[in-house]
Amino acid sequence: MPGVSQYVPDLMLLVVVSWSLLVDVRLAMVSAFAAGIIFDFVAVPQVYPIGLNAFLFCLIALLVSYLGQNPFISGNLRSVPVALVAALVYRGALLLAERLFGYNNFQPAVIVQVILPVVVIDAALMIIIFGLVRFLSRIKEPRE
Repeated sequence: MPGVSQYVPDLMLLVVVSWSLLVDVRLAMVSAFAAGIIFDFVAVPQVYPIGLNAFLFCLIALLVSYLGQNPFISGNLRSVPVALVAALVYRGALLLAERLFGYNNFQPAVIVQVILPVVVIDAALMIIIFGLVRFLSRIKEPRE
């Protein structure tokens, strides 16, 4: 049975996805790489090799930048399904990476009991994170 710590949402991923929906693909890639490297050094250095999250965040930023741009759907509505797919890709890639490193976590029980609830939590939080990132991206320096 999974522990509560496994149900932690992927907030850094949601910020990367939000930023990728709002800015140019080049800026999104640089930001995703920086966020991934910071995340690799701070959050999970003992579990994954340095650079794995940076690579995955860049891959997701690239996919979101090109596939998540639909001018006919407003930003808040668009962000939820994009976050859902991005979280599925991210968590699935982490499971595959763990499998490559010798962990046997790629099982249906892990997918149903851990991955799917976290993906739903991520999608629900995306509305708040996207609104916050969009608000912060529009703040400009005051005029003199």
